[in-house]
Amino acid sequence: VQTCALPISPLFKLPSLPRSLEKVKLTWGNYGGYAFDFIEGLQGQRKFTSEQFKKDAAAGKLPTVSWLYAPHDASEHPPGNNDAGNPLVGNVTHGMQWTVDQVNAVVQGGLWPKTAIFITWDDWGGWDDHVDPPNVEQWKHDPQHPEWDGNRPAWNGTQFRYGSRVGCLVLSPYAKSGYISSVLHSHVSLIKFCETRFGLPPLNARTADADDMSDCFDFARQPAAPPPPVPGA
Repeated sequence: VQTCALPISPLFKLPSLPRSLEKVKLTWGNYGGYAFDFIEGLQGQRKFTSEQFKKDAAAGKLPTVSWLYAPHDASEHPPGNNDAGNPLVGNVTHGMQWTVDQVNAVVQGGLWPKTAIFITWDDWGGWDDHVDPPNVEQWKHDPQHPEWDGNRPAWNGTQFRYGSRVGCLVLSPYAKSGYISSVLHSHVSLIKFCETRFGLPPLNARTADADDMSDCFDFARQPAAPPPPVPGA
């Protein structure tokens, strides 16, 4: 994930999955993410570096739910104006290996039998998608809260979701092998998965209506063995 220089005040007063987890005595961790700092009550809490995830996973000490963001050089974004001279930025092989290292750490720490891993992206490299996304919600400008949209009323009525498609890889002992989902998922589906798994109430109408990724799993199957170590990982 590539961070950007945005103001973090005023903070958004929104419900959140971390707070829902805490209410039922479950834990969470933010490894390298910046979005948490925009939400009141989460700013600066349970905040760790991306590098700390690998250490915690290898030690078998991850929280119930972890958010892990790749450092900029491994985010697979194309190089920007400030990246001249850094051969790792935009190197997809480097980003892929970084991700493999994180999965290997989960296996090394003995967490594979009870872990579901979702690997996804915040955009898809700037490439156009050949399938038009369904237009199910439009942006609603609220003049009483200009901080919510950067005070851009011109956005009013434009498509809010969905955007172009991004990949999502599901790794788990109970993930269906060789399966390609035809169900309409979104990033909200990952929140819904946690709500379903832990019996949490929906945060809002979006999570209530979202798919929970359940078609990607077969909990009656024989649990799959962990992926073998990748040479050079």
